[in-house]
Parts: sequence; structure tokens; C-alpha cells
Amino acid sequence: MDKLSTRQLEFPAQLVVQEGAVSESELLSTHLSSKNVLLAIDDGVLELAEVSLTNLFNSPNCITHSIAAADFNNISQIDILCAQKQIQTVVAFGGGKVLDVCKRLATIRKVELIVIPTALSSDCISSPVAVIFDNTGKKASLPAAIPNFIVVDTQLCAKAPMRLTQAGVGDLLSNYSALLDMKYAKGRAEIDGFSFLLAKSAANEILGMESKPLNDLAVINQLAEGLILSGLAMGFSGDSRPCSGAEHLISHAIDYFQLGEGLHGEQVALGTKFCHFLRMELSLPTLDPRVLPTIDGFNIKSTPSSLGISKEEFFKALSLAPDMRKGRITFLEHLQDIPQETLEAAYFNAFES
Repeated sequence: MDKLSTRQLEFPAQLVVQEGAVSESELLSTHLSSKNVLLAIDDGVLELAEVSLTNLFNSPNCITHSIAAADFNNISQIDILCAQKQIQTVVAFGGGKVLDVCKRLATIRKVELIVIPTALSSDCISSPVAVIFDNTGKKASLPAAIPNFIVVDTQLCAKAPMRLTQAGVGDLLSNYSALLDMKYAKGRAEIDGFSFLLAKSAANEILGMESKPLNDLAVINQLAEGLILSGLAMGFSGDSRPCSGAEHLISHAIDYFQLGEGLHGEQVALGTKFCHFLRMELSLPTLDPRVLPTIDGFNIKSTPSSLGISKEEFFKALSLAPDMRKGRITFLEHLQDIPQETLEAAYFNAFES
């Protein structure tokens, strides 16, 4: 009999998801009082940070730094500041750009990291991945530290631009498509049962809730919990497979060619729709019938035309999609063997019918 192995899994030391979480957090009021702190924000949330984190702003031990972009230059800037000021804790307050820079920094600098998202646009809150742009404007997905502390104030997140929250729903619901690819790869790639269960449970949090307003605190709470679970599922798996299948490969190819103006969650929702109808054409297992109505019920931009992508550009991205993650087995692995009329039928049913 094979010897049982144990895995060392990382979890946040503290997780709070509730209304008023920032103002009521003892972590922010006491834990940081004796530490050298760097508060990372983007300029768009400066006023919000000043109101929500008054004690930090007034602390002589805290410096504030604005993150202009999720790129290597900004990581370098904040790394230098941490060294110069002997920073012990970084507080990331803002959207995905700020969170990704600080998560990547924490893998380099080994500082304590507290994340306070102000928008729920993706599962980057707790995922071990940071999306960083290189100097050509293209995205790279890099290993990143899971935060030590996560504080989600649902009241703050409910005030975020609706499109960002819609993108978060799209990113979460794309788990269902990714999990179909995990099953597809069974026998050729290891399926981690714990990560599969977490990713499915994460997506279940928001499924069928489209009858409620997206800024309803109950919906925001479910979305936050789902996105956090989704990020942790990737930590369990050791890769992004539980939350990233063929639909993400399409999105990565769209990013590679720098097509359109879609957010990540919108692009993977688009990919989820197309993959559903292509799987149907190929007589493969398809999505839970509630998934697409939830995407459409929340009015998520999830068609090429709504994202500024032409049909020709979409098929250009699709042709590259299988090569975007070497070793990632998805049902698109034999894309070159699928007749063009089959691809056209899936496109029509997904976006034009």
C-alpha cells in the first residue's frame, strides 16, 4: 500500500466577511499599532481609504503609497520602500491591481500581508496567483503569497462600480466550465478532490441569485465568500486548474492579442458561454442549466460585440487558446480537428441566436 502523504496548505490567519468589517476590525485598530506599515492604494480609492482607515492614516508608523499599475515597476517601487522603511506589514486597500502587486511583493519581501478589497471583480483576493503586466502591456500570471489576513467589508464592496461586481460573478461562475475540463482530463492529469469540491462550492454561492440586485448585501456577501473559496481552491490544487479551463485559455488569448476592452471576469464569462455550446455540438457534458441564466440575469457583458471584439478576432484568439497554458488539458486540445462549421454553430448559438 502506498504511504499516505500530508500536504502543507496555506490559509489566511484571519478572515472576516461582514458589513462594517473595516470599522469594527480589532486587527486594524490594535494589531498594527506597533508595526511599521505600508498602506498600498490606488488613487481612485484615496478618499475612501482616508475615511475607512483613519487610524492608519494618522499613525506615525504608517506610510501610504499609490499603486499606478500592476506591473514590475510598481512591484519594484514598493519593494524598495519596504526595505528603506523596514516595513513589517503591507495593507493592500483597493481592487485587483493593488492586491496583485502586494501579493507578488509578499512572495519577494516576506512581509505580513493584509488585503482589504474595495471591489469583488475576481478571485484574486485569496488566490496564489498575481496577474502582472510586462513592459509590452501583456499579462503574466505569477506565483503569489496568500494573504495573512483578509478583511471584506460588504458595505464598501457594494459601493463599487457595478461592472466590477458583474465581472466578479463572471469569474466565479466560470468555475463550472473549468471543472468540466478537470473531469475531461481525468486519467491524464491528477484531479485533486478537495480543490474540485472547493471550486464547485465557491461557484454554488452565487448560482441562481440573479433575481436579487447585485449590490444587495446578501449577494455581495455570497459573492465575496465564493471568490475567496475559489482562490483557496487553487491553493489546494497547487495550480489554477479548478478555476481555469478552456474558457480561461480563450481569455488569455484575448489578452495576448490585446483585443477589445473586456474585464477578466467578462472575458471568461464569454469563454464559458462559447465552451458550453461547443461542448454541446461535440456531445460532451455541458454546464448546469442555471449557469448561463445567472450570467445573463446579472447583465454581465459576455459577448464579443459587447466587449469590442469582432467575430474574426474571436476566432483568431480561439485558434491560439490551446497553446496558452502548456500542459493544461482541456476539451480544446484537438481544436484543429474540429470542423469550422461546428465552431461557427457554437458561436452562433452562444452569441447570435
